[in-house]
Amino acid sequence: MTGPMANDTIFNYVQNFADGRISREAFWALAKFKRPTHQISFHTVNALSTLAFVKGYEVGHEE
Repeated sequence: MTGPMANDTIFNYVQNFADGRISREAFWALAKFKRPTHQISFHTVNALSTLAFVKGYEVGHEE
């Protein structure tokens, strides 16, 4: 393990997916079941390769 996470349940979902114990679909079904969280962290190039860019937009900064 690389470091602590605030929510062990989410970490376990990520670890199970990374270890091949659950499918991508099962991971998202579990992750969506709980309240939304932004605690998923990708630590390797291989992990980042599982992501796909969907869309982007520019946000302006008002002073």
